[in-house]
Amino acid sequence: MAVTWIAFHLTDRCQLDCQHCLRDPGQKPKDLSLATIRKVLGEARRLYSTKQVALTGGEPTLHPELEGVLDAIVEHDFTWHVVTNGRRFEQLLGLVHDDPARRARLTAVNLSLDGADEATHDTIRGKGSFRDVMKAVTLCAAHGIPFVLQMVLNARNVHQIEAFGLMAAELGATRASFSMLQATGTHHDEALALPPRAWQNAQHRVERLAAVLTLPVTMPEGFYREQPFHVCEPMKSELLHVDVEGRLNLCCQHAGVPSEGPARDVAADLTTTSLLEAHRRLLGIIHETQAAKLAAMAEGSLGTWDHFPCNWCMKHFDKPHWTDEGARGPEAQRERWRGAWAKKVVLPVVR
Repeated sequence: MAVTWIAFHLTDRCQLDCQHCLRDPGQKPKDLSLATIRKVLGEARRLYSTKQVALTGGEPTLHPELEGVLDAIVEHDFTWHVVTNGRRFEQLLGLVHDDPARRARLTAVNLSLDGADEATHDTIRGKGSFRDVMKAVTLCAAHGIPFVLQMVLNARNVHQIEAFGLMAAELGATRASFSMLQATGTHHDEALALPPRAWQNAQHRVERLAAVLTLPVTMPEGFYREQPFHVCEPMKSELLHVDVEGRLNLCCQHAGVPSEGPARDVAADLTTTSLLEAHRRLLGIIHETQAAKLAAMAEGSLGTWDHFPCNWCMKHFDKPHWTDEGARGPEAQRERWRGAWAKKVVLPVVR
């Protein structure tokens, strides 16, 4: 329980319409306040000697005070990495080069790439987005910035695991990462879903790829575990996640995702509560969740999907999750989203 890093969900703004996005804004776009970020950084440094910060979104480069965020990271002597779609990478690069201290503390740029070719990636993330990532890769290489290529696996791109890994190695990435898609609560779930056996096959292919490539290949939490009781990184308090509203919540998979009833993954508002007190409340949520898993094990009620830790967690918190019949749980209302999320409007015929 080291609290080795803090993740800030900086904003839910984004330029893309990714089919697998978990965010469910349904309201006016939000940005995490700089004052909250400064408060949390100071407390994390003083209480836990935390050293690493992750910036996520939405698209974190769209935060209106990103320069101030980077300065706060420098002032509190943290290192940092950012997860980005690459579309505003030149602007980010400008901010990084404006102050050598920002560059010195940048450990990696994690680029979201959901296909080994343009057609596959753009089908999921939108036209032109593959070229944005490739341009960002070129700029990273030119400026000596370490970059990670990370892919969210789903039915549209699972056939490209090996090609993606080889491409990451050829492009000079420091790591290739494969994540398991969580149910989004939108109509896209039907086309993106995979059955449990297909997920296990994909997991085995990633493991074999990791064995043959010299490039590090990783799989974040979520994939199948033979042992039903699993303690993930957030539940170990290795990572503390701050959502876009300045609240300490269980993890990024829950942030902004709809739930039936009040969100039970939220520990406290960090604008009015100390990080230490919020962490204490979070431990209560974690212990309740672990006790519920033990109870389900005692009842013998676990199915195959419950061996996927994140899927069980989302189900436990009454959020969208996978079942043998497809996605279940509350629907995501993305009324302000464009393109893929937009509702079809049928205009009346004028005669």
